[in-house]
Amino acid sequence: MRLDIHCLTQNKDHIIIEMQREGQAFFVRRLRAYSSHSTVSSVKIGDKVYATVPKVFSLCFMERDMPEFRNRERFFWKVYQKDDDNEIFSKENVWYFAELCKFAAHLETLDLTDGTNLWLYLLTHIGDISEEQIRRMSPVHQQFYNECLISNLNDMEKKEYVTSVLEYDDVKESLMCEREEGREEGREEGIRHLVRNMLAKGLDSSFVAEITGMTEDEIQALVQQTADE
Repeated sequence: MRLDIHCLTQNKDHIIIEMQREGQAFFVRRLRAYSSHSTVSSVKIGDKVYATVPKVFSLCFMERDMPEFRNRERFFWKVYQKDDDNEIFSKENVWYFAELCKFAAHLETLDLTDGTNLWLYLLTHIGDISEEQIRRMSPVHQQFYNECLISNLNDMEKKEYVTSVLEYDDVKESLMCEREEGREEGREEGIRHLVRNMLAKGLDSSFVAEITGMTEDEIQALVQQTADE
C-alpha cells in the first residue's frame, strides 16, 4: 500500500493523507482500499474483540475538481457512511476532500476565522503570510508555520538549525552551574548567539522567544543592536 502520508494518533486511529495533482481513474475505489487495509491490518488473527478496531480518516487534497462534486461551489467535503434515510450510520471511517481549485476561487471572500479555511490557507499560501498575521494566530497555527519554515531549509541550513538547538540545550545545561558561579555574562552571550542563528534562518520572533526564554522586546533590541554593529 503506497500512501503520501500515513499517521497514527495517540488513540491508535489512522489518518491517511493523499495529495493529487492530476485526476485519476478509480481514485475513490483506491481510497476505499486504503481505508480497508488500514482497518484490517490492525486486527490480530483470531481476535474476537473488535472494540479496539481503529477509526480511519482519509484527508485528500485535490488540485483538480472531483467528478463526484462537479458543478457544486463548496470546496471542502466530509463523506460519511449513511443509511437509507440519509442519517449518518457510522463515523468510524470518514473521508475529507479539499478541492484546491475551488478554494482558490473563493480567496477574496474567504473567512479566515473558520478553522477549515485557515488551515487550507496556510497549506496553500504559507509563503504569503505576514508576521503580523502570524502573531494573531493560535499557538498551534504558529507552530505549524515554523515547522514549515524548518522543513523548507536545505540540508546545510537544517544542520545549522539543529546545531543551534543543540547549542541552546548546552546553554540550558550549563545555566545552573553558571548561576552558581556567578557567570551570567557567558550564559547571556550563548543565548544571544542562538537567537541570532534562529532569526537568520527566518524563524518567527515569537517562536524564538518561546524557545530561548527571551521576551520579544529583548529580541527586537538584539536585532537592532546587531544591525547597528
